[in-house]
Amino acid sequence: MIGRKRKKAAAAAEDAEQSAAADPPTEVPPAQDESGLFDRSSGPHDITEVAQSDARTAQRLDLGALQLPLLDQMEIRVEMDQESGEPMGVLVVLEDGMVQVRAFAAPRSGGGWEEARQDIRRSLAGGGGTVDEREGRFGTELHASVQLTDDEGRTGMQRMRFVGVDGPRWMVQATLYGAGAVPEQAQPIEEVLRSLVVVRGDAAMPPGTPLTLTLPEGAHEDSEPEVDGDHDE
Repeated sequence: MIGRKRKKAAAAAEDAEQSAAADPPTEVPPAQDESGLFDRSSGPHDITEVAQSDARTAQRLDLGALQLPLLDQMEIRVEMDQESGEPMGVLVVLEDGMVQVRAFAAPRSGGGWEEARQDIRRSLAGGGGTVDEREGRFGTELHASVQLTDDEGRTGMQRMRFVGVDGPRWMVQATLYGAGAVPEQAQPIEEVLRSLVVVRGDAAMPPGTPLTLTLPEGAHEDSEPEVDGDHDE
Protein backbone atom coordinates (compact mmCIF):
# COMPACT_ATOMS: atom_id res chain seq x y z
CA MET A 1 0.00 0.00 0.00
CA ILE A 2 1.42 3.38 -1.02
CA GLY A 3 0.30 6.71 0.38
CA ARG A 4 1.15 9.74 2.49
CA LYS A 5 1.74 8.94 6.16
CA ARG A 6 3.84 11.87 7.37
CA LYS A 7 2.01 12.33 10.68
CA LYS A 8 2.33 8.68 11.62
CA ALA A 9 6.01 8.59 10.72
CA ALA A 10 6.66 11.82 12.63
CA ALA A 11 4.95 10.41 15.71
CA ALA A 12 7.05 7.26 15.49
CA ALA A 13 10.16 9.40 15.24
CA GLU A 14 9.25 11.36 18.37
CA ASP A 15 8.52 8.19 20.33
CA ALA A 16 11.79 6.71 19.11
CA GLU A 17 13.82 9.69 20.33
CA GLN A 18 12.18 9.56 23.77
CA SER A 19 12.84 5.83 24.03
CA ALA A 20 16.49 6.23 23.05
CA ALA A 21 17.03 9.03 25.59
CA ALA A 22 15.95 6.77 28.44
CA ASP A 23 18.84 4.31 28.18
CA PRO A 24 22.56 4.95 27.52
CA PRO A 25 24.27 3.06 24.69
CA THR A 26 26.29 -0.02 25.56
CA GLU A 27 29.37 -1.43 23.91
CA VAL A 28 28.62 -4.35 21.60
CA PRO A 29 31.36 -6.69 20.31
CA PRO A 30 31.72 -6.35 16.54
CA ALA A 31 31.05 -9.17 14.09
CA GLN A 32 34.29 -9.68 12.18
CA ASP A 33 35.74 -12.23 9.84
CA GLU A 34 39.29 -13.59 10.11
CA SER A 35 40.70 -10.54 8.34
CA GLY A 36 39.25 -8.24 11.00
CA LEU A 37 36.71 -6.75 8.57
CA PHE A 38 32.96 -6.73 9.11
CA ASP A 39 31.53 -10.18 8.44
CA ARG A 40 28.80 -9.68 5.84
CA SER A 41 27.66 -13.33 5.81
CA SER A 42 24.46 -12.34 7.67
CA GLY A 43 23.83 -9.34 5.41
CA PRO A 44 23.46 -6.90 3.87
CA HIS A 45 23.91 -8.91 0.69
CA ASP A 46 24.83 -8.32 -2.90
CA ILE A 47 22.23 -9.43 -5.44
CA THR A 48 24.63 -12.16 -6.58
CA GLU A 49 24.65 -13.64 -3.07
CA VAL A 50 20.94 -14.29 -2.62
CA ALA A 51 19.12 -17.42 -3.72
CA GLN A 52 16.13 -15.49 -5.12
CA SER A 53 17.07 -12.41 -7.15
CA ASP A 54 13.49 -11.56 -8.11
CA ALA A 55 12.32 -9.08 -5.47
CA ARG A 56 8.59 -9.70 -5.87
CA THR A 57 8.94 -13.47 -5.53
CA ALA A 58 11.21 -13.04 -2.51
CA GLN A 59 8.75 -10.55 -0.91
CA ARG A 60 11.15 -7.64 -1.12
CA LEU A 61 10.39 -4.09 -2.23
CA ASP A 62 12.37 -3.30 -5.39
CA LEU A 63 13.78 0.24 -5.34
CA GLY A 64 16.37 -0.24 -8.04
CA ALA A 65 19.77 -0.26 -6.34
CA LEU A 66 18.19 -1.43 -3.08
CA GLN A 67 15.75 -4.21 -2.30
CA LEU A 68 14.14 -4.06 1.15
CA PRO A 69 12.32 -6.78 3.11
CA LEU A 70 8.57 -6.35 3.51
CA LEU A 71 7.84 -6.72 7.22
CA ASP A 72 4.63 -6.21 9.18
CA GLN A 73 4.26 -2.76 10.73
CA MET A 74 7.25 -1.42 8.78
CA GLU A 75 6.93 1.91 6.97
CA ILE A 76 9.22 2.82 4.09
CA ARG A 77 9.57 6.31 2.68
CA VAL A 78 11.59 7.09 -0.42
CA GLU A 79 13.34 10.42 0.13
CA MET A 80 13.46 12.76 -2.86
CA ASP A 81 16.17 15.25 -3.77
CA GLN A 82 14.46 18.66 -3.80
CA GLU A 83 16.62 19.98 -6.64
CA SER A 84 16.70 17.03 -9.03
CA GLY A 85 13.41 15.41 -8.01
CA GLU A 86 15.18 12.04 -8.04
CA PRO A 87 15.09 9.43 -5.24
CA MET A 88 18.15 9.85 -3.01
CA GLY A 89 17.61 7.62 0.03
CA VAL A 90 15.23 5.39 1.93
CA LEU A 91 13.85 5.96 5.43
CA VAL A 92 12.52 2.90 7.28
CA VAL A 93 10.45 3.12 10.48
CA LEU A 94 9.97 -0.04 12.54
CA GLU A 95 8.76 -0.12 16.14
CA ASP A 96 10.72 2.58 18.01
CA GLY A 97 13.63 2.72 15.58
CA MET A 98 14.36 4.43 12.29
CA VAL A 99 17.12 3.99 9.72
CA GLN A 100 18.01 6.11 6.71
CA VAL A 101 19.84 4.14 4.03
CA ARG A 102 21.85 5.24 1.00
CA ALA A 103 24.03 3.20 -1.34
CA PHE A 104 27.13 4.33 -3.22
CA ALA A 105 29.66 2.98 -5.68
CA ALA A 106 32.95 2.07 -4.00
CA PRO A 107 36.44 0.87 -4.94
CA ARG A 108 37.03 -2.81 -5.59
CA SER A 109 39.57 -2.76 -2.77
CA GLY A 110 36.96 -1.52 -0.27
CA GLY A 111 37.54 1.32 2.15
CA GLY A 112 34.48 3.31 1.11
CA TRP A 113 33.05 3.37 4.64
CA GLU A 114 36.36 4.42 6.17
CA GLU A 115 36.53 7.46 3.89
CA ALA A 116 32.85 8.31 4.42
CA ARG A 117 33.30 7.99 8.17
CA GLN A 118 35.99 10.67 8.18
CA ASP A 119 33.75 12.99 6.16
CA ILE A 120 30.90 12.48 8.64
CA ARG A 121 33.17 13.21 11.61
CA ARG A 122 34.33 16.48 10.04
CA SER A 123 30.80 17.51 9.15
CA LEU A 124 29.45 16.84 12.64
CA ALA A 125 32.36 18.58 14.35
CA GLY A 126 31.90 21.62 12.08
CA GLY A 127 28.22 21.76 13.00
CA GLY A 128 28.85 21.70 16.73
CA GLY A 129 27.87 18.08 17.31
CA THR A 130 29.71 15.50 19.36
CA VAL A 131 30.83 12.19 17.90
CA ASP A 132 32.58 9.07 19.20
CA GLU A 133 33.99 6.18 17.18
CA ARG A 134 33.09 2.76 18.58
CA GLU A 135 33.18 -0.87 17.58
CA GLY A 136 29.69 -2.33 17.19
CA ARG A 137 27.68 -4.99 15.43
CA PHE A 138 28.56 -3.54 12.02
CA GLY A 139 32.23 -2.95 12.72
CA THR A 140 33.45 0.60 13.28
CA GLU A 141 30.52 2.95 13.93
CA LEU A 142 30.00 6.60 14.80
CA HIS A 143 27.77 7.56 17.74
CA ALA A 144 26.80 11.22 17.68
CA SER A 145 24.63 13.85 19.35
CA VAL A 146 23.51 16.92 17.43
CA GLN A 147 21.37 19.90 18.38
CA LEU A 148 18.19 20.27 16.34
CA THR A 149 15.46 22.91 16.26
CA ASP A 150 11.87 21.85 15.58
CA ASP A 151 9.20 23.75 13.64
CA GLU A 152 8.11 25.55 16.82
CA GLY A 153 11.61 26.84 17.55
CA ARG A 154 12.37 24.41 20.38
CA THR A 155 15.88 22.99 20.52
CA GLY A 156 17.05 19.64 21.79
CA MET A 157 19.74 17.02 21.34
CA GLN A 158 19.19 14.10 19.01
CA ARG A 159 21.29 10.97 19.15
CA MET A 160 22.36 9.27 15.93
CA ARG A 161 24.36 6.19 15.05
CA PHE A 162 26.17 5.97 11.73
CA VAL A 163 27.14 2.59 10.32
CA GLY A 164 28.57 1.57 6.98
CA VAL A 165 29.13 -1.71 5.18
CA ASP A 166 31.50 -2.28 2.28
CA GLY A 167 30.39 -4.78 -0.37
CA PRO A 168 31.63 -5.74 -3.83
CA ARG A 169 32.14 -2.31 -5.46
CA TRP A 170 29.45 -0.74 -3.28
CA MET A 171 29.06 0.79 0.15
CA VAL A 172 25.87 1.09 2.17
CA GLN A 173 25.70 3.99 4.62
CA ALA A 174 23.00 3.99 7.28
CA THR A 175 21.98 6.52 9.92
CA LEU A 176 20.00 5.06 12.81
CA TYR A 177 17.72 7.12 15.04
CA GLY A 178 15.66 6.56 18.17
CA ALA A 179 15.97 2.99 19.42
CA GLY A 180 18.26 2.34 16.46
CA ALA A 181 20.85 4.66 18.00
CA VAL A 182 21.00 2.50 21.15
CA PRO A 183 22.68 -0.86 20.42
CA GLU A 184 20.81 -2.74 23.15
CA GLN A 185 17.45 -1.60 21.71
CA ALA A 186 18.35 -1.66 18.03
CA GLN A 187 17.91 -5.29 16.99
CA PRO A 188 14.57 -4.90 15.11
CA ILE A 189 15.78 -2.04 12.93
CA GLU A 190 19.22 -3.65 12.54
CA GLU A 191 17.53 -6.69 11.02
CA VAL A 192 16.12 -4.43 8.31
CA LEU A 193 19.64 -3.28 7.50
CA ARG A 194 20.96 -6.83 7.45
CA SER A 195 18.14 -7.89 5.12
CA LEU A 196 19.02 -5.31 2.47
CA VAL A 197 19.98 -6.54 -0.98
CA VAL A 198 22.18 -4.24 -3.08
CA VAL A 199 21.91 -4.20 -6.87
CA ARG A 200 24.92 -2.20 -8.06
CA GLY A 201 24.99 -3.17 -11.74
CA ASP A 202 28.07 -3.49 -13.93
CA ALA A 203 28.43 0.12 -15.07
CA ALA A 204 31.72 1.85 -14.27
CA MET A 205 31.27 4.81 -11.93
CA PRO A 206 33.57 6.83 -9.68
CA PRO A 207 33.67 5.84 -6.00
CA GLY A 208 31.14 7.81 -3.99
CA THR A 209 28.59 8.01 -6.81
CA PRO A 210 25.08 7.39 -5.42
CA LEU A 211 23.54 4.22 -6.79
CA THR A 212 20.32 4.85 -8.68
CA LEU A 213 17.10 4.35 -6.73
CA THR A 214 13.72 4.03 -8.41
CA LEU A 215 10.21 4.60 -7.09
CA PRO A 216 8.09 1.52 -6.43
CA GLU A 217 5.49 0.63 -9.01
CA GLY A 218 2.38 2.82 -8.74
CA ALA A 219 4.10 5.68 -6.87
CA HIS A 220 4.05 9.25 -8.15
CA GLU A 221 7.25 11.24 -8.38
CA ASP A 222 5.80 14.21 -6.47
CA SER A 223 4.37 12.28 -3.55
CA GLU A 224 7.40 11.11 -1.53
CA PRO A 225 5.74 7.70 -1.29
CA GLU A 226 5.57 5.66 1.85
CA VAL A 227 5.01 1.95 1.84
CA ASP A 228 3.34 0.23 4.79
CA GLY A 229 4.64 -3.23 5.62
CA ASP A 230 1.09 -4.59 5.95
CA HIS A 231 0.38 -5.99 2.52
CA ASP A 232 -1.67 -8.63 0.78
CA GLU A 233 -0.03 -11.28 -1.32
